Amino acid sequence: MEIKETLYNFLSENFGIDDDPDFTYDAHLFDMGFVDSLGATEIILFIEEHWDIEITQRDLILYPMNTIEEIAEVIERKLG
Repeated sequence: MEIKETLYNFLSENFGIDDDPDFTYDAHLFDMGFVDSLGATEIILFIEEHWDIEITQRDLILYPMNTIEEIAEVIERKLG
């Protein structure tokens, strides 16, 4: 749960998402307009720095990372 909470807090603070009831762990960040392509890069950089892991091009192709839930699963997989 800590990974999801960290991602949720990062996104709400850095993307100006204030108390939006649609912003949940399973909300599609891109389709719902919470994040754009530049924001996706920011998220990847945050993940790599915070958890000291690398998100590769292959990861982006193999695993959906459209929701906090999906992003957390990739992080957990990378952390082993």
